[in-house]
Amino acid sequence: MCLLMACALGAVAAASASATAPEYGRCIKKAKAEGKGYTSSKCTVAGEGKKAKYEWIPGAGKTKFETKGGVGVLTSVGGEQVECKTESSTGEFLEGNNKEAGNMKIKFNECESLQLTCSTPGAKAGELVTNNVEGIVGWENKAKKKTALELYPAHSVSSGLFIEFECAGLVVKVRGKILVPIKNDAMKTSETLKYKASKGKQKPEKWEESSEKVILESSFKGGPYEQAGQQITSVLKELAGEEALELNAVI
Repeated sequence: MCLLMACALGAVAAASASATAPEYGRCIKKAKAEGKGYTSSKCTVAGEGKKAKYEWIPGAGKTKFETKGGVGVLTSVGGEQVECKTESSTGEFLEGNNKEAGNMKIKFNECESLQLTCSTPGAKAGELVTNNVEGIVGWENKAKKKTALELYPAHSVSSGLFIEFECAGLVVKVRGKILVPIKNDAMKTSETLKYKASKGKQKPEKWEESSEKVILESSFKGGPYEQAGQQITSVLKELAGEEALELNAVI
């Protein structure tokens, strides 16, 4: 279905970002400009000696965040649709990896399909709660330095589903993966994620380095799975007290 970012830990040399980009981390000002490093607070231009004012520290070190979004619409290529008024979630960047996020559950509120109220088992009427979700960043277009975030059901979810819910007794299941463009090369504490789809097809729907499509699939009323797209704008914010992060796309 929707949202989030991705990342984790590390403590390698400053120039390591170019070898593993895109990756999350922090561009830190040195106490003294010397040796190797970067010329600006974005850590995108390498420099030496007096120009090496900043250094790149890969990883986020278990930084926690939340998201809040507006109207979200899931539409299959066959025209089946579920609309929710708001979205929210919590999660964290994972230690031990500088590209991933996890421990996420996404909640949608005031959800309907064909004017029928939709809910996940055990949730309030009109409330949809996903299974645990994970994410990873990669290249949408390396030459243009366009990066994207892929979200998918956590490996621990045995069903492989993002979510399963009912609308007046009619079962809906959603599986697969979803991509959303994500900005890079700036230290910040928030990020706006815009999920775009047209007629059930997500934009984008594949990584640059892979010919395999990254798509969602939905099954309505026990019918066969078919491709589906998610539309929503959600703002991800680090929790109070967390340090700014950067998705570095140096190549």
